[in-house]
Amino acid sequence: MIEQMQEKLSDLRDTAADRFHDEPDGRNTGIGKTENLLAYAAALGATLVARNALQAGWRTTLNREPPKNPASPEVDWKDALLWGAVSGALVGIVRIASRRASSGAYNRYVSKRR
Repeated sequence: MIEQMQEKLSDLRDTAADRFHDEPDGRNTGIGKTENLLAYAAALGATLVARNALQAGWRTTLNREPPKNPASPEVDWKDALLWGAVSGALVGIVRIASRRASSGAYNRYVSKRR
């Protein structure tokens, strides 16, 4: 499990490095690198918390472990689809909410300093 987390962290670092070294493409006009980095870090932390909460909720509700690999033939279709739908929706919502909240907090902080 630690190896998987280290691999994911390495992938996230590579993604962040690529994201911050590319030329701006106009999609995030007005969002500085510091704000974007803060939002990215907030989304990463919130995503990890949401996944752990979702796994604990799955264990509590269904009295079994959540699927580690929903694509595995050993996982029932029902469990694979349910896990995919619920985890995808929850993680997506949490990432968007955390990015927006951190950007709002950053903008409030910057406006008070001016």
